[in-house]
Amino acid sequence: MGVYLILGDDEERKARGVEKLRRGRAADSYDAADTSPESVVSACNSYSLFGEGTLVLLRNLDAWNAAQKARILDYVQDPASETDLILLGKKLGAREKLLVAVKKSGEVHNFEQPTGRALVKWVVGYAKKQGLEMPEEVAENLTERCSGDKVRLARETEKLALYARDGAATLDDVDKLCPPDLQSNIFAFVDSLGVGDRGRAIGLLEDLIGTGEPALRVTYMMRRQFHLLARARALIAAGTPRSEVASQLKVPPFVAKKLEDQSARLGDETLEEALGIVLDLERGLKGGRDLGDALQVEMAVMKLSR
Repeated sequence: MGVYLILGDDEERKARGVEKLRRGRAADSYDAADTSPESVVSACNSYSLFGEGTLVLLRNLDAWNAAQKARILDYVQDPASETDLILLGKKLGAREKLLVAVKKSGEVHNFEQPTGRALVKWVVGYAKKQGLEMPEEVAENLTERCSGDKVRLARETEKLALYARDGAATLDDVDKLCPPDLQSNIFAFVDSLGVGDRGRAIGLLEDLIGTGEPALRVTYMMRRQFHLLARARALIAAGTPRSEVASQLKVPPFVAKKLEDQSARLGDETLEEALGIVLDLERGLKGGRDLGDALQVEMAVMKLSR
């Protein structure tokens, strides 16, 4: 029995870590956003009626401030012998007292999610463990559809493993079984604008509007895409390495590659015109025109995808 601090943004690995520590036991679960440190300590000091040891799970540790974290330090330094306390969070500073205390009396694990090509390769490897052959092209498509969400990627891969014929996943299988999430749909929409694919852009626009996505949010994502294209074009023209482009734009490497390809097809004048169209659309959606929102967006898409 002890104290376990599990940090990082890899929710899939964190979930597996919790299950390993759970060992089939029921957990007293709390969220730091609506739980006091005293309540957690009290739960840790409660005796299990079943003699299997108490398991206390605290999620969202980052919601506590320094003073709140300090109020469980005494317990962490001398934990109950019959209790496992699992603390889940994103990040703690290297000098935070709670981190130092857990390192002395328990275990600290940091799980950072892979991104870009590393995440695609993880999907390929995870599929193999499920008895499924998944080409990198298919894994990349699935990763984009899931917006890099590793938990959903694992779930969708398991679904494909049950469905795929001859133990191999195809793009058609992914298209049938794994619908793009909202973020991925918006990205695909603005991606089609970047390459001037009018038919696909209009089709994706209809899907977005049909699901109730606010026109102003669609417009924001359009503006963001063209800003990224303009910045990518400027960085590449200055001889910036692709890995550095991804870092400066704060996007995964495979997204940086797509932006590089798109920006190569567009001139500075085209990008400037596109940004002007989107900004004009934003003004119209905020009350500058009497036309309906969906119609305004569609008219702008027709201009952008010429």
